Amino acid sequence: MGKLATATPWQERVLAVPEDINLAMLGGRGSGKTTALALLVLRHCVQYEDKARVLILRATYKSLANLWDEMEALFRDAFPGGISSNRADFVIRCPNGAVVTMGNLSGAKDVAKWQGQEANLLAVDEITNFTTLRHINMLRANLRGPAGIPTRMIVLGNPGGPLHATIARMHVTSRLPWRPYELEDGSRWVYAPSTYLDNPTIDTERYARSIIASSGGDRALAEAWLNNNWSDLAGAFFADVFGDHCIIPESDFRVPQGPVSQHGWYSGVSLDWGWSAPTAVMLAIHARQPGLIGPGGRVFPKGSWIILDEVHSARSDDPNVGKGWPPQMVAEEVLAACERWNVRRYGVGDDARGLQNDTLLEQLGKHGLHLVKPRKDRISGWVKVKSMMAAARDGDPDTPGLWISERCRYALETLPLLPRDDVRLEDVDTTANDHAADAIRYLVNSPVMLASHGRLSAGYY
Repeated sequence: MGKLATATPWQERVLAVPEDINLAMLGGRGSGKTTALALLVLRHCVQYEDKARVLILRATYKSLANLWDEMEALFRDAFPGGISSNRADFVIRCPNGAVVTMGNLSGAKDVAKWQGQEANLLAVDEITNFTTLRHINMLRANLRGPAGIPTRMIVLGNPGGPLHATIARMHVTSRLPWRPYELEDGSRWVYAPSTYLDNPTIDTERYARSIIASSGGDRALAEAWLNNNWSDLAGAFFADVFGDHCIIPESDFRVPQGPVSQHGWYSGVSLDWGWSAPTAVMLAIHARQPGLIGPGGRVFPKGSWIILDEVHSARSDDPNVGKGWPPQMVAEEVLAACERWNVRRYGVGDDARGLQNDTLLEQLGKHGLHLVKPRKDRISGWVKVKSMMAAARDGDPDTPGLWISERCRYALETLPLLPRDDVRLEDVDTTANDHAADAIRYLVNSPVMLASHGRLSAGYY
């Protein structure tokens, strides 16, 4: 073997983690995570020779090029006798029989491509750029090998991206760095955090300036990228306006019975439909008169929205994936929640074409949940949501605000860290888990739907 690249102190610490423990290398940009992965892969191939089988995945095919260049250069230095490398297929074959394969995993068709390919080292780079863990989890079955060869999974990622909240919950929040922990599936992991300051091979001052520039002037996003900040990613879409001020404690508040004109509270639901993605439904009340006393015995400004509860079909192991509830089941769950809080069975919801030529809203209506299409303009909707969150933050008693019960755990988990769209900064990234956010946008941006004699009529008041 030739001369290997010199590892930084942080990379040496990564290399010292026992091989039978999975690795979560999650940190700020520029810390040398990709080089650490290359060194781990090379060591695996040297140690286990013709039994070593490595599979490295990224979200897109285009993003593989830079990773390939670094990996190929390292392997050529390590094996001066020559390696066989095919950039078209992203495969490196070592003279000792070890094989390294790199590929993309952007959808179900890619799962089929990689299923059945045996690997004793599976690495997922830029994991927060994926939109779901489902396809990654399906490929964990590929981890197998001969007796005596450790099987291991490695994930790498930066703060931000569609899977930020999920990865933070699994590997960062409440985890002690460099201490083994166990996930619900029984797998053992070590969280190896890092920042650009852990990489002495770069000009740190110049790199910090480049990161700040690449963040588009968003200081909070630059802070997350530079300092590995996962808990308070203020570069998220709602960062400036969402916080504890928008959250109200769970309460037993039930909407008073009787006509809206008498008790002053309008109540209704808002639905964002999903099948493979989660369905999210918000049950909310709207103050149509000043001085109304709502949840927790507090007074809310006229025009405010308060979300009392939620119904969703997200899977517990991956909140980006839905359970595939049919319309009847959605209606049953929502109607049961409506009965608990005296919320009316009317509101807004996005529509879809049904299997029997009827629409989703028509199917829900047959089961007693009566919805009309919302106003779906994205930008005006987000402006209104954010302005109401800001009003809650500022505590203006005369300006309508938006509050969410802490009972709404799915919404509160996904809202704070929704990333901005890379191109349209005034919009959220639609590949992220925006289902609860969309339901809230429909709610506040659509005319109030009033029911009269079993029919819905829309109108401002």
